[in-house]
Amino acid sequence: MDAPVEAVIWDYGGVISSPLFRGIGRFETDMGYPPGSVLELIFGETAYIGAEGNPDGGDPIDGAVPDSASAVTHDWHRLEVGEIAFDEYMSGVVQRAPEVIGRAIDVDAYQQFTRDMPLGIHWPVVHRIRRLRGDGLKVGLLTNNVKEFGSAWRATFPVDDLFEVVVDSSEVGMRKPDPRIYLLTCERLGVAPAASVFVDDNRDNVEAARSVGIEAVHFGDEPLTAIDELDAILDRRGTRSA
Repeated sequence: MDAPVEAVIWDYGGVISSPLFRGIGRFETDMGYPPGSVLELIFGETAYIGAEGNPDGGDPIDGAVPDSASAVTHDWHRLEVGEIAFDEYMSGVVQRAPEVIGRAIDVDAYQQFTRDMPLGIHWPVVHRIRRLRGDGLKVGLLTNNVKEFGSAWRATFPVDDLFEVVVDSSEVGMRKPDPRIYLLTCERLGVAPAASVFVDDNRDNVEAARSVGIEAVHFGDEPLTAIDELDAILDRRGTRSA
């Protein structure tokens, strides 16, 4: 029999928030950049979010890396694990641009795109997290993120009211789908992986969680569907309050 659930661990981008960087394909078109080139330049990733080339969904910032889940192979990954600062990262973007997109990138236009990028919060998810904590379950947040973005994303919803543990890749020096970051999150929550459930919109990250014994929910386009799947797991396994 499966162990009762003691903790639920949540991703941020695309799960608590709406998917990030939707519309970047239109930005490329408007700027006359080759399709997929800005994603490759910025993230080392060419599949559009939610597009036919990326059927598993998920934001490009969360994607797996080649060869080894623990490898850091692109400047974006180095930024997410705190190896470089954002200014150094952007200098690399400017330097790589002619080779990747065929000409210099208009940094002002790109930064305006990111400022204008719509960012919503999936409030049904936030409310479900609050109820989980009210029911006595431990709840954690596990996010691939950037140190310099911390105050901005934390301002979008009540992080500290909801989560007793927040594991940010830029603070711990590793990123999803590295199995070690899942184990670290469980350790900080004080629970075994088998007593946890993880929710993420990136299939690679979901499979990595499962590889260390964490049951996981792949968050798709409908937040309520993912919540229903989580609730089905809680009903099947039962819960053990902190």
